[in-house]
Amino acid sequence: MTVPSPVPLDTLPARPPAEPAFAAGDETHSGDRYRRLFEQAPWGLFQTTIDGRYLDANPALARLYGYDSREDMLGALTDIGAQLYVDPGRREAFVTEMRARGVIQGFESRIRRRDGTIIWIAETCREVRDANGQPLYYEGTVEEITIRKEAEQALRAANEKAQRANEAKERFLALVTHELRTPLHAILGFGDLIAQLDQDEVAERDDYLREITGAGNRLLRTINRLLDYTRLASGAATSELQLIEVEPFIARLIRQMGGGQMGGGREKRVRIQHEAETTAPCVLEVDGNLLNRALTELLTNALAYSPPEQVVVVEIGQRREGVTLRVIDQGRGMSAEELQAAAVPFGSVILQARSRQQGLGLGLPIVQSIAAMLGGHLDLTSSLLNGTVATLYLPTQPALSP
Repeated sequence: MTVPSPVPLDTLPARPPAEPAFAAGDETHSGDRYRRLFEQAPWGLFQTTIDGRYLDANPALARLYGYDSREDMLGALTDIGAQLYVDPGRREAFVTEMRARGVIQGFESRIRRRDGTIIWIAETCREVRDANGQPLYYEGTVEEITIRKEAEQALRAANEKAQRANEAKERFLALVTHELRTPLHAILGFGDLIAQLDQDEVAERDDYLREITGAGNRLLRTINRLLDYTRLASGAATSELQLIEVEPFIARLIRQMGGGQMGGGREKRVRIQHEAETTAPCVLEVDGNLLNRALTELLTNALAYSPPEQVVVVEIGQRREGVTLRVIDQGRGMSAEELQAAAVPFGSVILQARSRQQGLGLGLPIVQSIAAMLGGHLDLTSSLLNGTVATLYLPTQPALSP
């Protein structure tokens, strides 16, 4: 079927006499006025065939789409659905809505300009029909709405981020409450049991006292981790350099961790290996307290997630440019998601509902902060069922930073 041509703009009838008229003596024809309005309008105007070819467009639309002139645009854009719209099927959705309603207002789409850049537009359009009600062509206006759409997307992203932060805060508060309340319940419960014991029930009293001490130590470690992280994150932590021979330092730390309620016999589960370019002792000038804190966190994690029969290896790598302290365990390891969360403060809060992560998730972030203060960094590698390797890089020359 031959599509009838749209009504020429220069043959449109003049306004009815009742409408406001131009000043007396103005001999400009109404067709010229409407053509001038079409040519000079600041918004895009168009006429298209039903199947998606431009019949006419004004210069404003050509400029909006990145063309130098209307003629350039009409010659280049021969298939609106395929050439203009970014999303496949968008033109089909436009036609479907037009057939159902006969008019469209604010039809929003992403379009591709001549130079390839993508912008958002809103189209308002009507379907022109013949005397028998058959559709002839579409005509309407186009407005760019890129700034508004980007603002809407930014606001939506901000709302989603705020919602996730609020959910994380609620989970964090619930987790902190649990971490503090559980050992407190143990302390109070065993304290009540001790109060009810007879004088001759010495063995039971000793068992209850050990439980109380263990719960107290757990509570103290939780509070210390919170305090340590806040000091490190705020830059309030201080440091003092001292010369340390690394291998005896680590051996002493392991022995200290093996006593008390930290878990007896841990010194038997850790093996120290020394790989060096020279036979000279490995000596670092660092803050001993910070190094002790970092290694304690790494060893505690490795021992906690390793089977009791597996040995954790501490490998000392001595090079001219620095020292590497590598803590290697054969535990369950971490997935890529768990590994990413482990390096984030309170990462276990994120994964607590989906994994076996426990605690506040502050151990590795604390080590990262300490490593940065000592001028080094921490690397983690892990995979499920293959254990985890935590490598602490420290420079030979002291490089303390706040």
